[in-house]
Amino acid sequence: MFRRIAIIIAVSFAMAGCYSVTPVGNGDAAMGEGLFYALPSTQICVDVTYQYYDLTDAVYGAYASEMLALDNFDVDKPYRIVNVSTSYTVNADPENYYLVTPNGISVQVDSRHLLRAVGMTPQEVAAQMGTGETSAHPVAGDAKLVLHNATADKMLPTYNLYDKTDTFYVRGDKPGKPTGMSTKKAPRSLRQRAQAAAEEIAELEDTRADIALSDRYTPEGKRELLQQLEEKEAILMAQFIGKPVVETVHFFVTPKPTTGSNDTVQRSVLFYFSRSEGICESDDYDAMPVVCTLRPDKSLQRVRNFSRKQKRLPILSGRNFQYRLPSQAELTLECELFDYRVTVPVAQYGPVIDLPHKHFKALFDPASGAIVYYEN
Repeated sequence: MFRRIAIIIAVSFAMAGCYSVTPVGNGDAAMGEGLFYALPSTQICVDVTYQYYDLTDAVYGAYASEMLALDNFDVDKPYRIVNVSTSYTVNADPENYYLVTPNGISVQVDSRHLLRAVGMTPQEVAAQMGTGETSAHPVAGDAKLVLHNATADKMLPTYNLYDKTDTFYVRGDKPGKPTGMSTKKAPRSLRQRAQAAAEEIAELEDTRADIALSDRYTPEGKRELLQQLEEKEAILMAQFIGKPVVETVHFFVTPKPTTGSNDTVQRSVLFYFSRSEGICESDDYDAMPVVCTLRPDKSLQRVRNFSRKQKRLPILSGRNFQYRLPSQAELTLECELFDYRVTVPVAQYGPVIDLPHKHFKALFDPASGAIVYYEN
């Protein structure tokens, strides 16, 4: 996941004169010598992790809720969401390419055709960015996930093993002290066998508590005993709820660029989820839509409007570096099973500005596309 972003092009000319920046449309021929760069475009990756239970060996599955007091466990609906995370990356916007003819200024473009630096030497870039490796897919760190379908922790069962006792009294026996007593277990039904397994789980829970509180064992010995109990309990639990299986599915969201008439919320169905099928189609049984909503941050609206007004002025058209400043956006996922909320930088939601037409130094974040250093 982590790798160093390789800079594949670094051009520097010492000739006198000014550089030029020319927009290049799709299919246009190269207009002279130079190099291409594109405005950044953010792609969001939503990782959805769900868990289901393989019920192949769950012979006592029908009694799981009753005997182990498992809330919300339904043998016919073994799927549930356990985690959601978000990462993002920036790529070249195919609709916004530019041809740069450097003349007296250094320009660095990476393998994705994104600007890495302008007016800076490789040594200056390394000094500003440091020597650490950069994640190509940074994970958003302020995510909030609320699950509504989590299975409760198992609780101790409350029953006694089915036994049948025959007692034999003879003349002279005192009450409570018969001459003969035999205990025999009648052929047990599936329910009775499930009760026996559940009682063994309860005994393992008691044994685990005794070992954890005891000072008769060394720390190593205690860990080994607890591991043995956990493995034995997992085998017994599998007879009730099956074996848990965890899978992660990746969904990609590419925000649409905002315009003067489209600075509003963008909403769509990201996927459908079923407690009986997992990730499913919209027409499957008990399919629930997971709605994805993107809300652009309006804080850069004034910058965007300012940039638009500036473009109407008689500036040196086609001579300035054009760049898109990423803006924050709130991404939410909502359905009956969970709510998820996170903030991510989205390049498409930010304004396109003109960098000054003069010698300056600028360094761009390879992960988000933001300007991380500027000097004129």
